[in-house]
Amino acid sequence: MKIGYARVSTTDQDLKLQMDQLTKLGCKKIFSEKISGKSSNRPKLNELMSFAREGDTIIVTKTDRLARNTIDALTIAKQLKDNGIGLKLLDLGDVDINSDLGHVIFTVMSTFAELERKRINQRRKEGQDKAKAEGKHLGRHKDTVLRLKILELLRSGYSKNSIARSLNCSRTTVYNVAKEQVDIANSDLS
Repeated sequence: MKIGYARVSTTDQDLKLQMDQLTKLGCKKIFSEKISGKSSNRPKLNELMSFAREGDTIIVTKTDRLARNTIDALTIAKQLKDNGIGLKLLDLGDVDINSDLGHVIFTVMSTFAELERKRINQRRKEGQDKAKAEGKHLGRHKDTVLRLKILELLRSGYSKNSIARSLNCSRTTVYNVAKEQVDIANSDLS
């Protein structure tokens, strides 16, 4: 049986192209998920690994969709090989991943996928550092309406846990707002 695996890193990305390719190749079942490839705990991949049986072939559109680091990629490939399950990566053509040559090619491609991930992270960090040096705001802006509600409830004597529950926000947010108020009060005393 041909089984497909499709993955994108964020919920903003679309699985449609991968799903269409896998369907055209005759995959009877396709496992798909929106989760980072750096995570070794990917529920749908784990489900796929449990579902596949000897003689099945798993098809993935690109090497970096399966894993973002070489060790994970080789571990997955070895587990499949040990269970008699084939692995076909469309970006590697018709190379049998379980052959000696296929294993070498797969290792090299996995290494490049890992390198690309590191380069993306490096470029992101450089961009953040540049923006920070230019005085630009990084991250989410503070929700002033939520902060005012938190302050109002804190002044009314509500507990931090009850405030978090009633406003559907994290306790960390409530604690941060409370701490900011203490810091402001302390700086006024100085």
